[in-house]
Amino acid sequence: MRTRFRVLPLVAPLLLGALPLPAQEAPRTVFVVRHAEKGPEENDPSLTPAGARRAEALSRALQDVRISALFATEYKRTQETIDPLHQRLGLERTTVPARTLDQLIARIQALPPGGAAVVASHSNLVHLIVKRLSGVSIPELTEADYDRMAVVTMTGPGTGSVVVLRYGEPSAPGPQAPMAKP
Repeated sequence: MRTRFRVLPLVAPLLLGALPLPAQEAPRTVFVVRHAEKGPEENDPSLTPAGARRAEALSRALQDVRISALFATEYKRTQETIDPLHQRLGLERTTVPARTLDQLIARIQALPPGGAAVVASHSNLVHLIVKRLSGVSIPELTEADYDRMAVVTMTGPGTGSVVVLRYGEPSAPGPQAPMAKP
């Protein structure tokens, strides 16, 4: 009898390894961009021709992604930035006021596992959205940064990874923010 109990500690890990593991949820992917180039109007400017080209470039860059949600703030420039995606995909565009970051984060976290969303926001909010979704800090965008796209892979609430990419034409010269910090 003693021999059987000595073997059990050696065999138990093998037997436990054969048990099925709980399924992990597929990560959610969120593409966070600043609105494209805007006009000079003071209150609620539309996109410039360069901004409209960038919005089209965003749609092309994401053409092979199965986007399931589109989010923009209440401002024309963010809504116009995702309009080409809205038109191509036929998805409803969800407007979330810029000042209600908690509401935006909750809606994104409520996406189904494996879901993908695009968020068009503002230079002073992109880094905050990325941090809240992933726990990863990236620098705040400058007024010259229009060509950045933060790709957030959410593995859980407030956890994940981030890759910062560029899309469309390079932003006009100006102070540039460095790439993401680990």
